[in-house]
This record gives sequence, C-alpha cells and structure tokens, in this order.
Amino acid sequence: MMVAITLLSVTVFIILGLVGRKLFSFFGRTRRQKRLSNWGIEADAVLLNLQKTGVYINNLLQVKLQMQVYVRTGRNFVVETNQVISYSDLSQLRIGGPLLVKYNPANTKEVMVVFKKNQ
Repeated sequence: MMVAITLLSVTVFIILGLVGRKLFSFFGRTRRQKRLSNWGIEADAVLLNLQKTGVYINNLLQVKLQMQVYVRTGRNFVVETNQVISYSDLSQLRIGGPLLVKYNPANTKEVMVVFKKNQ
C-alpha cells in the first residue's frame, strides 16, 4: 500500500512538473511578446524558412520562423523564433517575402513578427 502511494505521488509530481514547465514557458513567451510590442526596435526582415510546430494554443497555430533581420544601425542577423499566429496572419507569410519585426537589441534572439491588420 505504501509503495502504491509513493508511486502515485511521484507520478503526480512529475506530471505537475511537466505541466508547470509548459505553462511557465507559455507565460514567459507572452510576457516577452508584450515587452517587444511596447519597447522593441522595428526592423525589416526576410523570411528564410517556416515550419509548423504542431502546437496549437487557443486554436492558434505555433510556427517556427527563420528570418534575416536588417537592422538600421549595427549588424544584420539571422534568428529563429516560435510565434503563435492566426491563419489569416499565416496567409501573409511567404518564404523570401518581406516582414516587419520588432527585436530586443540587447538580446537579438528575442524577435517577433508584426502583422499588418486588415482594415
């Protein structure tokens, strides 16, 4: 009986740990995107590659984007990032096509695509 309780508690601990990591990662990403949206530096970019990750958050698709970012001052850079996007935003993405992005100049791995809203 004691072994069963111990196994059950270990299993619950592992499951909570995995779920907690996913939630922490999701909320961290959301906080980072809000920060970039408010304080990020705008730059032009070109989409080099696009992959679906198979992850859906609130029925929105997460994609992995590889982009060449052309900064106005400093060095251009290539970055990969995951971003949750709507299907209408997905239709705006074309490999080799131009993008508008916001990035953190202190950490160029923090980049998000800025989508134009349809009027």
